[in-house]
Amino acid sequence: MSYDKAGTLFALGVRATNLDAAGAPVLGAGQSYITDALIKADIGLTYEDENIITQLNGTGVACVSYSAPRTLKSGSITGLQICQPDPYLLSFLMGGDIITTPGVAEVQTVTITGTPAGGTFTLTYDGEVTTGIAFNAAAAAVESALEALPNLVPAEVAVTGSAGGPYTVTFAASIGDAALLVANGAGLTGGTAPAVNVAVTTPGSDTLAIGYRAPEAGVVSVPNGVSLEFWSRAIIGSTNAQSLPYIHWALPLCRLTPSGTWSISGTAAMVPEFEGTTSQSTGWGDGPAHDWDHESDRVWQFVRVAELPDFSAGPLTVAA
Repeated sequence: MSYDKAGTLFALGVRATNLDAAGAPVLGAGQSYITDALIKADIGLTYEDENIITQLNGTGVACVSYSAPRTLKSGSITGLQICQPDPYLLSFLMGGDIITTPGVAEVQTVTITGTPAGGTFTLTYDGEVTTGIAFNAAAAAVESALEALPNLVPAEVAVTGSAGGPYTVTFAASIGDAALLVANGAGLTGGTAPAVNVAVTTPGSDTLAIGYRAPEAGVVSVPNGVSLEFWSRAIIGSTNAQSLPYIHWALPLCRLTPSGTWSISGTAAMVPEFEGTTSQSTGWGDGPAHDWDHESDRVWQFVRVAELPDFSAGPLTVAA
């Protein structure tokens, strides 16, 4: 067994994920957050202080001296620096509230033309296709077909209109700029060249984070902690490693607090900094994105990888 002598440089990005009481990533939309705003992270190990026992004889000479082995207590994070006061990341790391502007709900209209007498049509949302929808389906049936898609949930879409359409499809404001529905009317029969058309009536826009409120005093804001993952570059000599050029770090259970104060000045940018501990957790498993293929139950661990995640993704959905 050998190692290619690669070192690590450059903090490329960080992913923070909410944890449940068992230490597992919380499932659902927005339960994980990834960004390239990482400046650096200083991680270490904290050991139990040695218990030194010494027994002296009557002349003051040590006749027994024993030092207990040092044991590992936890991991430590003494300097986690973030490039800017990102409200989402602050909320993940220490709780508190994100201040947002409301998003705009997108509205799309689905219209059946050609007066079909039978058959079905389908709607595709962001690559996922509904089951066949009857030519004269009630709005509730169209809504149920969309809700059954794996990339939509009941709270994210509503359909109104008369049986047979036109149907008004309203997406939740949390979706923002929704993918355009793609209709396929090849299954419609009768009438004159029946077809299904989709048009955007009201374009949606994303909810925008515009500020942040610190945690409420006296409240444990992140009771189960968060998991943190870092990515850095593997360097051999003075060049990037050609094989497995990145290093993926996994810290399965972290509890963080701000380090001191954050300066608001006219001479330097604010750089939020955190410190805390990282603990063992058997519940983290393969992580929020299921991209950790190794054991993960130590205070921290790292592994060489071939690819980086998309650091521009922002809030992520954690799937089972």
